[in-house]
Amino acid sequence: MKKFALLSFAILVSLYSSAQDTKHIKGAKGSYSISGSVSEEDAKVKALAEAKVNALKMAGVSENIKSYDMLFKSEIGSKYEEVFMSEKQSEIRGAIKDYSVIFRKGLDEYNNFTVEAIIDATVILYKTSADPAFSVSIDGIKKGYQSGEKLTYTITASMNCFLNIFNIYDKNAALTYPNYYEKQIMLEGGKPYTFPLNKNIDYPLERTTVEPERNKLIFVFTKDLIPFVKYKGEDQETNFEDVSSWLYSISPDRRTNHFVSFVIY
Repeated sequence: MKKFALLSFAILVSLYSSAQDTKHIKGAKGSYSISGSVSEEDAKVKALAEAKVNALKMAGVSENIKSYDMLFKSEIGSKYEEVFMSEKQSEIRGAIKDYSVIFRKGLDEYNNFTVEAIIDATVILYKTSADPAFSVSIDGIKKGYQSGEKLTYTITASMNCFLNIFNIYDKNAALTYPNYYEKQIMLEGGKPYTFPLNKNIDYPLERTTVEPERNKLIFVFTKDLIPFVKYKGEDQETNFEDVSSWLYSISPDRRTNHFVSFVIY
């Protein structure tokens, strides 16, 4: 599927900025060797992931650091469902809001070429935990669809909230709601909403691979209107790193998110 065919719009809004503690970390490092099947580009990505974990450690976010390691490794391996499982989210106590990186190459003790990532990062430190009263049900998404079927589902939230939906594919992503045909609205607590909201459109599912295609949707519900704006083009394309950075910049008590996957045959 890769992206919904109906998407074509741009939203001119400012990104929400929450009042949370931040720390500015300089010189956090990570490294990875270029050996075997590991390319220089692969080594850069893995070195950067290690540098992010070390920046969080330097900021004092030391509890459950394995969850952060999993978060950044999931960016590398496209195992997005691992990081968006609720029990893992609850362990994450801070986030990399933004960073700049410098890469350097050298030799390790075995004379393998090594890539070192050095980052300056802004780290958000959470003051709050998830709100157990903020819950959402998503009904109607099947485990599998035939190519050509249309996707429809019903969402009911426990309280008034706003929604952003992302389609994750390969190492890329697309913002699929809100879109040109479906404007952002506040979802009323306790009221079911059937998607697509606009009854004049539909969500066509088309397989774009020879093998059955696995699709991944991330539903992000927020108590406040917090638009995601870091996308480009008519299909509102972005990437997983920008989506996760935006999501984790939101205080845990102001959001809840759900990961849903299905296969197109």
